Amino acid sequence: MNTTIRYAAAAALMLASPALAASPAPGERREEAAWKWLDQAMAPTLNQDQRAKLIWAAYNNAAGSLCNEVTVDDAKLGAALAALLPPDDGKMKPEQNHHLEGSLLMHLGAATGIFAAENGENLTEFCAEAATMRDDPNGNSLFLPREDDEAEKK
Repeated sequence: MNTTIRYAAAAALMLASPALAASPAPGERREEAAWKWLDQAMAPTLNQDQRAKLIWAAYNNAAGSLCNEVTVDDAKLGAALAALLPPDDGKMKPEQNHHLEGSLLMHLGAATGIFAAENGENLTEFCAEAATMRDDPNGNSLFLPREDDEAEKK
């Protein structure tokens, strides 16, 4: 997890850096500018479907970080991220694979931070929505089931 924290911190610094994150255009909300930047940053390595899956993982990650009501299942999160990596066919150099893994974690950290910024002032609604998603039998959240979540917190 220390690697995840490092990449999340690097992403937060990049979002905060005036040299790397342009000021939003007049009338554009900061969150919209951040999402736009992130989409552009992910485009060279992830296709649109993969970017959507990473954003979904980040939503779950943010809710798990901000809400006492839900806990992210690390195995599910890891599997969701691993599915974004190309199959290990021996053609990719280890350095390339390491770079791609680092990029995924950085993008996950950036998206998690954007979700935190967007929902920091309405945690009650955000966390209630996350709990509803966790309890949906047809859902695909990355949260531990309610009973496992409660047992883990004891």
